[in-house]
Amino acid sequence: MAQVTPSPAPPSAPGLPLVGDAFAMAGDVGAFFTQQYLRLGPVFRVHALGRRFTVLAGPEANLFVTKEGRLHLRSREFWMDFDKELGAARSMLSMDGAEHARMRKAQKTGYSRSFIHEHLADVVAITRREVGAWPLDEPVPGLYALQRIVTDQLGTIAAGMSPRDYLDDMIVFVRTLLAARVTRQRPALLMRTPRFRRARQRVEELYATVRAMHDPEQRPAADLDTGGGTDLVDDLLALHHADPQFLPETDLMPAVLGPFIAGLDTVGSTCAFMLYALLKHPELLDRMTAEADAGFEGSTLPADALRDLDVTHRVALETLRMYPIAPAITRTVSNTFEFGGYTIPAGEKVIVATTVPHHLAQYFPEPERFDIERYTPERQEHRRPGVFAPYGAGPHVCLGAGFAEVAIAATMATIVHEIEPALDPPDYVLKISPAPTPSPDDRFKFRVVRRRQSAD
Repeated sequence: MAQVTPSPAPPSAPGLPLVGDAFAMAGDVGAFFTQQYLRLGPVFRVHALGRRFTVLAGPEANLFVTKEGRLHLRSREFWMDFDKELGAARSMLSMDGAEHARMRKAQKTGYSRSFIHEHLADVVAITRREVGAWPLDEPVPGLYALQRIVTDQLGTIAAGMSPRDYLDDMIVFVRTLLAARVTRQRPALLMRTPRFRRARQRVEELYATVRAMHDPEQRPAADLDTGGGTDLVDDLLALHHADPQFLPETDLMPAVLGPFIAGLDTVGSTCAFMLYALLKHPELLDRMTAEADAGFEGSTLPADALRDLDVTHRVALETLRMYPIAPAITRTVSNTFEFGGYTIPAGEKVIVATTVPHHLAQYFPEPERFDIERYTPERQEHRRPGVFAPYGAGPHVCLGAGFAEVAIAATMATIVHEIEPALDPPDYVLKISPAPTPSPDDRFKFRVVRRRQSAD
């Protein structure tokens, strides 16, 4: 009987005794993966505190996940502790295959570009109200200020309720849960603290309030019959009532809280990174301000004008390239496959380093330079297959990417239209906090030099 020669193992990234690559990955994980890709190729292993992962990186990894991810990778293990903490057996994040596709379809309208376009006046009004409350010539915390705006927008538009009174508790709950149970960057003991337990109670209270507001018996019959005035939570409850076996009540909490959770470490962080980039590049701030001023009609920003904000959109794209809030995705191999000359067996834990191409000079020349000309029709560096993946790749690519792009553009255009901001202190250099996802650290602050528009 012929002997089967075992496949060689992928090369391993160099690490320290006992802790492996934990310290390197706890810092700038995107830069770490990029360095290893250049050194070891598109597939390599990393070790961190007794856990081993196979990393797939580069445009070839993104193309593989896009084409083959549905067959070979699943997300359940990565997200199941998150679901459990919300009392659920599964969520859209942890679903795969046909049920994942069905759940995405049910939420597609509520997270769509067209839906936020219909509520653009709310996006602008919420931003203007928050900006109007920023003090003159005093430090304003950058990330927190943007989190307040974005979470209010998403909650109001997608769930019919502003979460302003719950924001601080949501930040504690979501960031602790993600860091302790999902990314494992923080000790699980943090979830036993009184602070976290109080935050959990408040988030559960928020969920109960939103559920009660959307009880079909409490909603106007005309709205529910015609679809007018309905939102994402209405769509979720309609699916629950139509098929309680597919979407039982026990699985509703992560879906209903989705709009409130999504803004904290995605759109909120991206807007904060974008504000920092503008303040470091005053010529771009001037161009974007002039463009925003031309687009506004009084206190409104029409959807057609928003679509024409060319500089704004290109600044946003370059922000997503340089400061991606999701530098990698973690999966479990469901079916053995070949990649980069190696066999990746079923059951293996895999990290797909989706944003490694963002920092490769062969795709983005001078990758450490903030350059919005990359996205002109003449260059279009981001259009090459597999090289630009700020929203992930494969079946689980961010459902709200279009929604997020509109929210980012409208929010930032409104801010620069309303105020003249400046870094505080002027020589601040960005430090990135890695947990649970990359975001500007708490030292990033700005101040309002002057208000450019009179208050209404």
